Amino acid sequence: MIGSLHFEEESRLVPDIRAFIDPSAAVGTGAACAADGGRILVAHSGEKGSGALAACFAAGAASRGADCISAGIMTASGAAYAAKALGCRLSCFIHTELSASFILTGEDGLPLFPDEEENIEGQLSALFEPLPYSHYGTVTSFGGAGELYAAAVGRLLPRELGVFADIHSPSEAIISLWDGLLNGRNDRSGERIAFHFSSDGRQVSAYSESTGYIFSDKLRLICMRELFERGEDAAVCGNVKKAEQRLAEDMGRKVISCGHRVCTDSCRRSEKCIRARQLASEQLFTHDGTAMAAMVLKIITDKKISPARLVEGLPSFTEISRFIPADKPSELLRRLCATIPDGERGVILDEPSKRVTVRPVRTGRGLMLCVECSEAEIASELCDLYGKRLAAKV
Repeated sequence: MIGSLHFEEESRLVPDIRAFIDPSAAVGTGAACAADGGRILVAHSGEKGSGALAACFAAGAASRGADCISAGIMTASGAAYAAKALGCRLSCFIHTELSASFILTGEDGLPLFPDEEENIEGQLSALFEPLPYSHYGTVTSFGGAGELYAAAVGRLLPRELGVFADIHSPSEAIISLWDGLLNGRNDRSGERIAFHFSSDGRQVSAYSESTGYIFSDKLRLICMRELFERGEDAAVCGNVKKAEQRLAEDMGRKVISCGHRVCTDSCRRSEKCIRARQLASEQLFTHDGTAMAAMVLKIITDKKISPARLVEGLPSFTEISRFIPADKPSELLRRLCATIPDGERGVILDEPSKRVTVRPVRTGRGLMLCVECSEAEIASELCDLYGKRLAAKV
């Protein structure tokens, strides 16, 4: 079972198809993450089984000499923030919604570098030499990690809101967090905005009668526009989306790309990568749905505007992704890059109103084609066109 785990996007460690994470896999993952020593924070969701797996992870990490902080029930974003605040080398959030997975972040609260992921995957299949008991690390329970995160998000919120925020999520930790944050702040006579959070807290959408649904990509644009109006740049850990690039250009600012899309080696980070990751780790809304929602509520309140005014003037792009099966995706991508200008970044087409990119998926079983376009119909046509071209080259 240990060797059946692999990383997907955003440093999420998941089992292969038809496999599952059992206690022995959790122990092995903890041991693999502790190979470089240091302090590790582990937290878990409120679903059944997640606490038991977190205990197994902590035991595995301690058996390899790491000092492990057990933070209890939190969100994934909360665990990442608390680990950074407590000086941990790594954090692991475990949840068991439908199937179990581990979400890992580095010391800056952002996803791991590819070489760090590869090192952990290599450790998962390695045979560990047992340490003497005297060399074991410690497991310390710390219930204050959630309070650290709540205080950080609370600083983003105004004392009194100009709207009534209604929170929805399958996560007990998110509901409990927001119950505390909104206590005494909600305007019960204001316009209702319903925020719907994913179970790990990373994604959020907003709904009001005046706007309909506003999804994470658009909410992030709203937060970025606020930074640009203050004369600040934004940073993201990953690719800069076309809409974000357009908004930055229109306002004379920029969005810096960082992390695993710029540097593949954590030991040889470029100056651009160091600057971008540092900035992205400070701008919580770029990778944290709770911080994003808090910032949106602050913008509405401070500017005394309606939710409908939030989305006015934002660039609109349709994004479509398609999986292309391939036995050797990396080799295919190298052949494509040899014939496409700027292809070393996986960019097939990049024009002001559209962009087509391709990348290998982490399982090694294919490529992911992504099309961004200002017109939905053209986006669909481009996806069909380049999907056929890639399939023909497989």
